[in-house]
Amino acid sequence: MLKPFSSAILTGMASFMTLSPALAAALFMPAAAGLLYQAVQPHPWPHRLLALALLWMSFEQAHMARVDLRHIKLVAEHSSDARLGHFGRVVMLTVFGQLLGFSVAAAGFLGAGMALILVSLVGFNLAATIRLDPGAAKPVQAAGWRSRLNVLILDAIALSLALLWIAQRLQGWVAGGLFAITLLYGVSKLFGYLTAATRRKSLIHVAHTAQEHPQPPQQN
Repeated sequence: MLKPFSSAILTGMASFMTLSPALAAALFMPAAAGLLYQAVQPHPWPHRLLALALLWMSFEQAHMARVDLRHIKLVAEHSSDARLGHFGRVVMLTVFGQLLGFSVAAAGFLGAGMALILVSLVGFNLAATIRLDPGAAKPVQAAGWRSRLNVLILDAIALSLALLWIAQRLQGWVAGGLFAITLLYGVSKLFGYLTAATRRKSLIHVAHTAQEHPQPPQQN
């Protein structure tokens, strides 16, 4: 009796592992709608503020899921690096854990949902051993947990706040703290995107200039 059930689970997981980047991001939207609904309900203000923080986080994680899966697809087209398989499984398991966490939070259990989300993020930052950059000369780059130490510290702080919320302690401070962490993380990611985009445009400009104005060969 358990065999058909386990087969169904494995089939479902296999289908999940082949999600397109756009579909993976879209799966976050029902939970986001549930969090938005909670944020506008007449709950105590800590509950509404935490719902808003998780709503912001759901958009960020949906974006990251789309980016990571897209990068895996692009790099896999030109590289046979064996580490890509492991990284892809880590990303998909992380997305699955986050979807579960956001769904639990959207159902009204904010603390439990937040804890599941953060455990997934901590697991990703510990298990992911590479970083992908499809536009670089070396698209697969080594990146252990030490390179993500700052993010791990933030995740650990946020997880501690989730446990305080579950214990119904200092809920106002918990909601404010997680909102601040989420905002700080979002702003830092936006700054990183803008910096990378500016650097990429600068490199393109330099390359075009070199083509239009070739330099004479240097004498040694």
